[in-house]
Amino acid sequence: MELPTKIRAFTAAMVNLSRLLLGAVLAVSGFVKAVDPKGLFYKLREYTVAFSLDAIPDAWVELASLMLPAAEFVLGVLLVMGVYNRLVTRLVFVVFLLFTPFTLLVALWNPVQDCGCFGDALNMSNWTSFAKNVILLLLAMVVCIKHRLFVRKVRLSNRWMVAVSSLLFAVAVEMVGVYDLPIVDFRPFAVGTDLRTATEDIPSEYKVVYRLEKDGQTCEFTDENYPDSTWRYLGSRSDVIRQGTPAKILDFVLLDDEGRDYAPDILADSGYVFMLVMHDVGNADESRVDIINDLYLYCTEHGIPFYAVTASDEDDVLLWGKRTGAEYQVLWADDIMLKTMIRANPGVMLLKDGTVAGKWNVEYMPHVGYLDGADEGLADALAGDSSYMRNWKSWILILLSVILLIVVIDLLTKEKRKTTKENTDESISDINNINPKN
Repeated sequence: MELPTKIRAFTAAMVNLSRLLLGAVLAVSGFVKAVDPKGLFYKLREYTVAFSLDAIPDAWVELASLMLPAAEFVLGVLLVMGVYNRLVTRLVFVVFLLFTPFTLLVALWNPVQDCGCFGDALNMSNWTSFAKNVILLLLAMVVCIKHRLFVRKVRLSNRWMVAVSSLLFAVAVEMVGVYDLPIVDFRPFAVGTDLRTATEDIPSEYKVVYRLEKDGQTCEFTDENYPDSTWRYLGSRSDVIRQGTPAKILDFVLLDDEGRDYAPDILADSGYVFMLVMHDVGNADESRVDIINDLYLYCTEHGIPFYAVTASDEDDVLLWGKRTGAEYQVLWADDIMLKTMIRANPGVMLLKDGTVAGKWNVEYMPHVGYLDGADEGLADALAGDSSYMRNWKSWILILLSVILLIVVIDLLTKEKRKTTKENTDESISDINNINPKN
């Protein structure tokens, strides 16, 4: 192989590697934000407040929280599949050309602590976000200039299938997050989290190193091999054996109307504890109040603690009680923490022995009839028939299956057209043999 040919092959390989890397980052980033559009709404609101853009209506921010992840995911999938190359690469380049200076501004000013680039799946500092965008901008420039070297997985006539299927997938994931709960929970209150551990700081571990001298020789010792009294002490220092980590959940405080904190008792309870989470009682959905009241009665009959937790003022809580006939005890907590606990208003969280055993949007929570004889499997019983909606592995499998089906269809239609063309050529050849030109 001649040198220029090798260089062209290497260039094509690097361009396609850049395409795959850039597409994968966009697809993953779009997906982890699409699973939690409410979380993205809260993050965008942080930015609007930081930049004094509070006047922007919530409806516009909600629309942006749906459109941005879907667009990012679709662009990523199209890049990976190598379709609509000219349009996609130009759009991606323009996006990073605009966002890279913006992330530099955010890094310099630091109005928000976490950029939100990967939702709650990956916390990233603003300077790290800027460095990431610089690298992706360079990749976007490369693929924009050299898009003709892309290896296309699907022919032009079938590329619309990739665009439509990826868009429908992103929208479906978002709708589950809006009307139920995210299909995967990246927050510190995810099912399976031990809240007792998550609310405690893990201290650093140290070892003391002693410097001692004897007969002109200086050595270092620890408590395990400390020498006899013939050695003269010179000094000591503390070395970190294991770096401590701060608590994942800060200020987990649940106060009653007299200021008593119930959080320690709830986390110390070795049995089941139900919490009805309503960060905003005034806007809480009342359509399933009967489900909530029946669940409370079940808990009362079976000796299971049941608390409502809210950030609303007492007047709104009293009004809720009058409208719904609620008799359960109400606790108060921080609004942001409640939104982090569950993306529903209201939502139900079930704890067992201080660990999150289950979470449900009340709108889709089955009736307590599921709980009959289910004391040992309360969470599984409550999950009912809707648990598959929040199985993210099933969603990814569906997407990959659809993409594979598109590739297979593309190959079959390509082979069919090839066979048709060969048959046509043979027919033309036969006609020419029968009627040769004079």
